Amino acid sequence: MKRFLKAIPTGIPSLLALALLSYLSLAPDPFDVNEIPMFAGADKLVHIIMYCGTTLAFLFDYTKHRLPHHTKLNIELALTATAMVIGIVMEILQLVMRMGRSFDFHDMAANCIGAALAMAAAHYWLIPAFRHRMLRHHHHHRHHPEKQ
Repeated sequence: MKRFLKAIPTGIPSLLALALLSYLSLAPDPFDVNEIPMFAGADKLVHIIMYCGTTLAFLFDYTKHRLPHHTKLNIELALTATAMVIGIVMEILQLVMRMGRSFDFHDMAANCIGAALAMAAAHYWLIPAFRHRMLRHHHHHRHHPEKQ
């Protein structure tokens, strides 16, 4: 898994997440989801998940780029705010483009909640775990040169 994560070029996860997010947000009926029966508020949960995933992709790319150094909270916050702004812009585009999608303040709020949840999870749990996993071998050799 470590080798796979290192092999992913920095920026690709963010670009893929943005492309998927754009398609899901702006296409009139992506994947014929209007035909799938859902519980009340399911679309808000989908928005939270989409923006959580996008923010995590941004933070993954940033963390990978910063290795072996620690990430900076202000950059993490800026990336999270960027995801939130994208969520607001997508809702405005739905209104302006008139392609069968509708503007919804609640969707906008769900987008921001998803980004904020990702930021909290990443900062307090995922980034430290990722750093530990990616640097474990590097750290071991630096502190125990006789075992190299």
